[in-house]
This record gives sequence, C-alpha cells and structure tokens, in this order.
Amino acid sequence: MQKNHKTCPECGGEMHYQSAICRNCYNKKSARPNNYITKNCPVCGKEFTVHKSQVERGQGIYCSILCARSGSPTRKRNRLKIICDNCGIEFEKHRSEIKKNVHDKNFCSLECWYEYNQGENHYGYGGGQNERVNSEYYEWRKAVIKRDHGYCRLCHSQKQLEVHHIHRFAIYPDMRWDVNNGITLCHDCHVGFRNKEDDYINELMFIANVPVAVWNV
Repeated sequence: MQKNHKTCPECGGEMHYQSAICRNCYNKKSARPNNYITKNCPVCGKEFTVHKSQVERGQGIYCSILCARSGSPTRKRNRLKIICDNCGIEFEKHRSEIKKNVHDKNFCSLECWYEYNQGENHYGYGGGQNERVNSEYYEWRKAVIKRDHGYCRLCHSQKQLEVHHIHRFAIYPDMRWDVNNGITLCHDCHVGFRNKEDDYINELMFIANVPVAVWNV
C-alpha cells in the first residue's frame, strides 16, 4: 500500500486516507457513469476510470502520480541504479544524494549502512577491544606501572592509575607494546589528554624517559 493510503470500507481496495470511499465505489454509487471512461495506464497497464473533462484537457493519461512521473518524456531521470555495498541488492538513488556522499559507498537502507560500518570499516576504528584487551596489553601495562613505581607521572597520585599510549594505539601499531611508548597517569590526568594526544607527544615522551627518582627530587 502506498504512503498516505488506506483501505476502502466498501470494497477493500486502496484509496487516499482523506477519502470516505475509493474512486471506483464513488463512481458506482454517486457519480454519473456516462461522464467517465475506462482506460489502461500506458506504464503499468492498470485499468482505471477518468472523467471525460480530464481527457479533453489532455489529462488522465496515467493511473497515478508515480506512473505519470516515470512516463513523462520531458521529465529528466535523476535516479541511478546502483548496488548496495553491504547486501548487493540493486536499488535506485537520486543523483543529488550520491553527490552528498562523504565516501564512495552506497547503501539501500539505514540497516545496511549500520551493518557495514562496524569494526574495521568504521572511520573511527582503533583496533578493537580484542586487540587492546589481551595478554600483551596486561604485560605492557604492568611493565609501565612498574617502571613508574606506581605513580601518576604528572600529579604523583597513586589512585585510579591508567596507562596512556603516548603515540596513539590505532596509528602506530608497531609501538603498541613498547614500554617507552607508555606513561602512567591517574584517571583525572588521563582524561585531560583525550582528543589531544598528538599535541603532547614530545612532552610526554620526555617525562616518561626521566627516572621517577629524578622527577620526584
């Protein structure tokens, strides 16, 4: 059933939601049959009735707006047939929507877009939990905290300690488990570096390489 349509209470057919009965039932009950003629839609072949005055004005060619738009020789076809990059189904997409794409992928629905943009396909993918939370991570975290003697290297707190990757985890995979690429921070200090990691690489590398005994003097 088309949008903004409902079922006719008389015959069970489809009609506009603002109408009391469908056009066919109206023609049978109230309209003057002699003023209507029956035609076949040149696009879909559906049989429909139209008033003679509409035919005289050059109207009443198609059974619906959808068929009228698809059959008009003067209306530019602005929709292209493309393949969904997730499910492989062929669908039509307006040219203007394709131009708005920030990437070269096309999806037939929001469900396909969401399903495709998971894991490595997501623009913000940083290796995933499986790569972060493993035996290598725990050994690396333990080694960094041991080197820093269990202190936050900025405020010297010993509460809520976390280990920060100085060179970002996602961009520098070869340095992920390098102890020299880690620094112990408390939670509050760690939060302060979120989304600003690249701005403080040199400063944090300098602090991490200074022995704790010297730093605390």
